[in-house]
Amino acid sequence: MLVGYPPFFSDEPSVTCQKILHWRKTLTIPDDVKLSKEAVDILKRLMCDANNRLGSGGIHEIKSHPFFKGVNWDNI
Repeated sequence: MLVGYPPFFSDEPSVTCQKILHWRKTLTIPDDVKLSKEAVDILKRLMCDANNRLGSGGIHEIKSHPFFKGVNWDNI
């Protein structure tokens, strides 16, 4: 959603499903979008194998990621 559309978007639901199932081959971050290195990192660390996923060790992993620098989690 940081680039304006979901990562596995397709007009056809069956194609979307196939993209999700084969995410290792289909997941790309478009070259034409301008994302910070923190944004790219969090995307790649959330859309990966479950055992490597950011947050698999607890919510503190996500909250402390540099993408969320400056967020006051107690006031959300």
